[in-house]
Amino acid sequence: MIYVFYNNDPLAQDLGGGAEHFRGLFRALDRSGEPFRLVGCRLQRERTDPRVTYVADGSNFLRFWLGLWLWFWRNRHRLGPGDVLHFHRNYAAWPKLLLAPRRGRVVVSYHNVTGRVLEGKFGRLARPLRALMLLFERRVVRRADAIVCVSDRDRQVLAREVEPGPFERAAVIPAGFDARLFAEGPVGPPAPELATRLLFLGRISHQKNVPLAVSVLERLVAEGGDYTLTIAGDGEDARALVRRIATSPARERIRWLGRQPHDRVPQLLAAHGILLVTSRYEASPTVVKEALRACRPVVTTDVGDVGHWLEEGLTGFVRPAEVGQLAEAVRAASALVASGRCRCAEPSGLDEAAIMDRLLGLYRRLASA
Repeated sequence: MIYVFYNNDPLAQDLGGGAEHFRGLFRALDRSGEPFRLVGCRLQRERTDPRVTYVADGSNFLRFWLGLWLWFWRNRHRLGPGDVLHFHRNYAAWPKLLLAPRRGRVVVSYHNVTGRVLEGKFGRLARPLRALMLLFERRVVRRADAIVCVSDRDRQVLAREVEPGPFERAAVIPAGFDARLFAEGPVGPPAPELATRLLFLGRISHQKNVPLAVSVLERLVAEGGDYTLTIAGDGEDARALVRRIATSPARERIRWLGRQPHDRVPQLLAAHGILLVTSRYEASPTVVKEALRACRPVVTTDVGDVGHWLEEGLTGFVRPAEVGQLAEAVRAASALVASGRCRCAEPSGLDEAAIMDRLLGLYRRLASA
C-alpha cells in the first residue's frame, strides 16, 4: 500500500503548486493500479473518495499534525513492511517514526527549505526555534529511506544547512503542472492591448509578498505607465492586503478577485499580458510553468528554479526583490507584448505523467527492497 500525507485536499480546486502536486499524485496513483491512500485535510465538501482520508478540517498545519498522531495510533498495527509512506514536510513523519518505527518505508519530500515561514513571521526571534527544529530534522532525514527535493537549488541549501549525506543522495523531481487545462483554452502570444495588464496569481501570504507587487504597480503608475494589477488568490494575509490596497495611490488600478479555482488559471492568464511573481522564497512555482504554457512573459524574483525554466529577455525576467528593478523588468516585458515578440515556450520535462512516473518508480523500488 502507498500512503501519501499532505496538508491539502486532492479533491479541492485550490490554487498553488502544492495543491496541484497533491492532485497530480492522486491522478497518477489512480492510473497506476497500485493500492493507495491519501491522508490530508478537508478543504471542500462537494467531493469524496474512499481512497482519501481527512484527519483535519481547514489548512491549519497544527490541526493536520495532531490528526496524523491520532491516525497513526489507530492504524499503526495495519502497516506492513512493504508499505511506502510519503510525507510532505519532514516533521509530518514524526507520528510514524515514533508510533510505528519499524513498519514500512519512509519518503520525505521538501517543497522548500524548512524554517523560512518562521523566519518570515518572527525574524531573528525564530532562530532558537529553528535550531531546535534542525535537531529533529536531522534525525528525520537520517531515518528516511528516500528524500525528494523539488529543486536542486533547495537540495544544495539543505545539504549545507541540515545534513550533507542524505541530501547529496536526494532525488530532484520538479513540481509538474496539468497541461490538460490548456488543451482547449486560449494559448498564444498576448494581444498588444494586454501589454500593461499584470496578473498576480497565488496565495495571499508572507511567502508570496503581495505588497511588493502593489509597490511595483505604484512605481509604474507614478512614472506615467497605464498599468493595472489583478490579484487572484486568498490567504492568511488577505486583511492586510485589503488595507494596503485601500491606502494605495494606485488603488483604482488594482483588482482583487479573491479565491479562484485552479481550472480558471488559463482564462486568467489569457486576460492578462504579464505574470508578476514577487515571492520571498519558492521551490518550483507551478504558476511560472503555466504562464510559459500560455505564452505569457514572467517577471519574477530570483526564487527556486525559475531561472531554469525562463529564457532571460525572451520568456521572462528574473530580478532581485527590489521595486525599481522589478518595475524596469515589467516595462521590458510590456515591450515584448506590445511588439508581438513574446516567445511561447512549452516547459520541457514537465509532463505530469513523466514526473509522476518517477515518483511511482521510487515507491515501487522501496516497496520491493
